Amino acid sequence: MAHDHHDEEVLGKPYDARLVKRLLKYVRPYVRYVVVAVIILIFVAGFELAIPYITKLAIDDYIVATARLVQVDAGTGTDAGALARAFIEEHSDDLLPVEGLPGDAFLVRSKHLSGYDPRVVARATDAGVIGEANYYLADRESVERSGVDATGFLSAGSTVGIPVERFAEISSEQIWMIREADFRGLARVALLIVTILVLTFAFSLFQINMMELTSQRVMYDIRMKVLGHLQRLSLSFFDKNPVGRLVTRATNDVEVLHEMFTSIVIMLLRDVFILIGVIILLLRLNWRLALVCFAVLPFMAWATAIFSVRIRDAFREVRVRVARINASLQENIGGMRVTQIFARELESYRRFAKINHDNFLAAMRQIKVFAVFMPLMELASSVAIGLVIWYGGGKVIQNTLSLGTLVAFLSYVQMFFRPIRNLAEQYSTMQQAMASSERIFLLLDNEEIIPEPTEPQVPVEVAGHIGFENVSFSYDGNEYVLRDVSFEVEPGETVAIVGATGAGKTSIISLLERFYDIQKGRITLDGVDIRKLPKKFLRSHLGLVMQDVFVFAGDIKGNIKLGNDAITDEELRAVAKHVNADRFIERLPAGYDEEVRERGVTLSTGQRQLLAFARALAFDPKILILDEATSNIDTETERLIQDALVRLMEGRTSIVIAHRLSTIQHADKILVMHKGKVREVGSHQELLAKKGYYYRLYELQYAQ
Repeated sequence: MAHDHHDEEVLGKPYDARLVKRLLKYVRPYVRYVVVAVIILIFVAGFELAIPYITKLAIDDYIVATARLVQVDAGTGTDAGALARAFIEEHSDDLLPVEGLPGDAFLVRSKHLSGYDPRVVARATDAGVIGEANYYLADRESVERSGVDATGFLSAGSTVGIPVERFAEISSEQIWMIREADFRGLARVALLIVTILVLTFAFSLFQINMMELTSQRVMYDIRMKVLGHLQRLSLSFFDKNPVGRLVTRATNDVEVLHEMFTSIVIMLLRDVFILIGVIILLLRLNWRLALVCFAVLPFMAWATAIFSVRIRDAFREVRVRVARINASLQENIGGMRVTQIFARELESYRRFAKINHDNFLAAMRQIKVFAVFMPLMELASSVAIGLVIWYGGGKVIQNTLSLGTLVAFLSYVQMFFRPIRNLAEQYSTMQQAMASSERIFLLLDNEEIIPEPTEPQVPVEVAGHIGFENVSFSYDGNEYVLRDVSFEVEPGETVAIVGATGAGKTSIISLLERFYDIQKGRITLDGVDIRKLPKKFLRSHLGLVMQDVFVFAGDIKGNIKLGNDAITDEELRAVAKHVNADRFIERLPAGYDEEVRERGVTLSTGQRQLLAFARALAFDPKILILDEATSNIDTETERLIQDALVRLMEGRTSIVIAHRLSTIQHADKILVMHKGKVREVGSHQELLAKKGYYYRLYELQYAQ
């Protein structure tokens, strides 16, 4: 299918550092909010990382809380002896000397043993240096208070080592008395976890508000920048770009950036912090088990690389198909009257069905990519968890790894794979953000701007003398619509411009308003080239009434004032009365405060044009321009306007473009345009006497 001008451009890369750098310029004024949000984010990530580690401590210190017997003189193996000596040197504060056993014997907490090479620990166990039995360390007073039989218990000062298997013989009440300190410790741990969760909630809420505030302000600034830039662009830009596309830049595309700031950026930063923290903690807890977990990473890297290419192509195709659906719907709805008149509903339906089916197929291809990738990520995560359970569980059974460490590992492994899954989910949003950023910046980089003069000339007073000197103009730079046009309009003079459609009449007005710049010649106002006049100054002295009157949503008063509070209500009513607009305004229920809908659909064509006259005259222009302003008005309304025009044009330079020659017979001068050139100049009677172009136009209109 051929490329449609309504298609969205297929732009951008999944990540473009150049675009991100430009976006950061809009973030810079609010960098303090971002810094605060990032600091809070670090705390939130730290809280999240802390919970599995606190769980590990709870299991090892309070739930399991076992120790093993180390007898330095029991074995002869070099590794065993070295291990025993290392414990004595490094953990002198944690060693509990056992009374009543030959040689040097100590009770050592199992969690301390897990920090050593499991192979060495296994050899030390085989050599008898480390006993295989597990002992629970209890306070001597608690044991004595419980009244349990202490046979087989190991005495280590104020601490008693109770063989774990003996707990099967002890009642629950006695266990409670013996392990009261553990229960209190678990309560403290539970309170700590609840406190961390509450703090996480509070910090997350504050951090989200900070980023939302930043994002909304950035979006506000970008939208204002887009609108301000659009207002500076020449009409040639709008001739080539549909309104819907430009509206999309300031709405949908900016909203996509909001999604990126509030979702992707924060989630990405959080995932990075968590990923780094998880890697550090895994290696710190047990680097051997961590390497087992990392064994699936090469496969995941390969799958992610394949996925990124496939999903990018699928995503781009979907965007093109969606754009074609939008264009087709817009065309079908806009042309519904023609479709129904010519009974082409079935053909239109079939065309849309084909476009819709193409979109369906593209969407299914995108879904298939996700349908393969996401299960692969889940499979890799499950394999990693399985490896941790297999390898780590075996070490727990061998008493070379604490149960708390294994539980913490399982939690951290799940946290480790979450950022990778998130990346897949955020990929399409990231690509949308990059594409939207590129489209926004392409618009902002467009330089189709009518330049302001470098050395402006501002006359003290405007008399209203207009001069066209050998003016030639082309919209596309190739085909000229005006060729060597020269004429003058004296101050206070009324000049009419007539000619067939396409003769160049409206182009003359557009050039005078400086909506476009000419290629040859010059246009002057009171002898000054209009390119040397500030655009605001020039246009403030030109009052333009177009054939197609644009009415803004709001009230009648606002549509006349256009935000100019310098115009008083008395002046407003006087202007409306001057152009006979007061007759219909005062009949409205709310008068000048009557609400009108967008484009003035609640007003008739004649009422809209009377409103446009009042709007133009409220600004009291020195030069009045009427571009087919009476062509769509009924006879009665035209009589009202013609009556007003006689008074309005008095003392003003007036230029009138009209197809209906009856409206310009009293003009001081009439210019007859034909194929971009001024063919005849004169009064109505003079031009009729010449029997030239004007005479033929007159005959065509009044032949009957």
